[in-house]
Amino acid sequence: MQTLKPSASQKSGRGCLMLFALFWLGFSLVWTYMAWRGGGGAMALFGVPFILIGLLLIVGAMWRSIAGVKIAPPVISVSNPSPSLGETIRVNWAVRFRTRTNLQEGRVELLFRESASYTQGTDRRTDTQESVKEFYELPIGEMGAGEELQGQTEFIIPVDGMHSFEAENNRLEWFLRVRLNAMEWPDVTDEFQLNVQPKKAWGL
Repeated sequence: MQTLKPSASQKSGRGCLMLFALFWLGFSLVWTYMAWRGGGGAMALFGVPFILIGLLLIVGAMWRSIAGVKIAPPVISVSNPSPSLGETIRVNWAVRFRTRTNLQEGRVELLFRESASYTQGTDRRTDTQESVKEFYELPIGEMGAGEELQGQTEFIIPVDGMHSFEAENNRLEWFLRVRLNAMEWPDVTDEFQLNVQPKKAWGL
């Protein structure tokens, strides 16, 4: 079994969001302060919603860190991190709870995601579609501090699916995704990438 690391794209995405949030908040604070110093009370109030948006963006970027106060990052191990189409893989999962937690939903999912990027005018856009091919339900309920859930399941990579592929404008990606929904607490969503290979030829 090989332990997988969380997808790097998730971390970079949160980092980019944090940088954007800090820029947005800083610009909004400066603009609102300048408007207030200039005697424009109404204009200063106009900047308040933008400050709130900046704060919400920062909270969004820190969402995974906040969720980690209660739930440690899930651990995923697989029998083969580079399976072929049609192959069955064994998946070991483990989730540890740092404090008392009421887990309302928990799933390990086999996820396929297709992304296509294109230029529209001066803007660069990316369309993303994803589908859950299989999933495994984790035990739910009241979890004590320090308690750990662990187990094993199997997933079949669809034989008629597409193998992993990455180009400048198109990406076909496979992930094992862990989703945990705790009562009155931020959800945990972690992705672990698989490198799916084309279907093996008979006799090989």
